[in-house]
Amino acid sequence: MFQQLVLSRAPTTEIKAMKYAVMTTWKHTNAIDWDDMEASIGDDLPEGTTIQWFEIDEHNHGSFGTYASKEVYEDFKATIAAYRKEQIGSRQIEMTMEAVGPIRVDVGN
Repeated sequence: MFQQLVLSRAPTTEIKAMKYAVMTTWKHTNAIDWDDMEASIGDDLPEGTTIQWFEIDEHNHGSFGTYASKEVYEDFKATIAAYRKEQIGSRQIEMTMEAVGPIRVDVGN
C-alpha cells in the first residue's frame, strides 16, 4: 500500500503584477564580439528589468528580457524598437525569432 501526499497552498489575497518576458534570437553576419555587445546596452532599463544574452554559436545569440509587468514592457517597447533598429543596421544582424508573453511559472532558490 502507498500513502498519497497532498500538498496545499494557503489562499492569498495579495495580487501581484505578473512579470512579462521577451525572448528573441539573432543571426550575425560576423562572429559575435561579446564585449562590444555588452557595451552597447544602455543604462535606461526600467526598474526590475533584467536582460540576458546567451550564445547559440559564434554567429547566433539569444536574448531573454524580463520586465516587472506587461505595462512596463509596453511603456518601454518604443525604446526597444529604436535600439533594435540601430543594432540591426550597425551590427549586420537580423532577428530570427521573437516570443512575448506573461511569465506564468517562476521557480528559483
